[in-house]
Amino acid sequence: MKQINKLDFSGQDIYIGVDTGKKSWKVTILTKDLEHKTFTQNPEPKALVTYLNKNFPKANYLCAYEAGYFGFWIHQKLTQLGVKCIVVHPADIPTKDKEKHNRNDSSLL
Repeated sequence: MKQINKLDFSGQDIYIGVDTGKKSWKVTILTKDLEHKTFTQNPEPKALVTYLNKNFPKANYLCAYEAGYFGFWIHQKLTQLGVKCIVVHPADIPTKDKEKHNRNDSSLL
């Protein structure tokens, strides 16, 4: 008989940085110990939460994105979907010289 282990991230923090855009979002996911993945997705909070619930069930989701053109609707929707979210002032995001031309803010949040 095959044993199936179910994922359970209860009590673990999962950190999500989102670089928002009109047509897509660049998302970086980190755990306490490692960078899990950076990927592009449709600009929909529900799609992000579906991914998180599938890959990190029962975890504490902590998200940040840069304040800008899109306002606070993303924050409101993620919060409604159970993700703790903050909106960060652009000047508070660290940069390096080489990142000034091709920045992926999602990994810096």
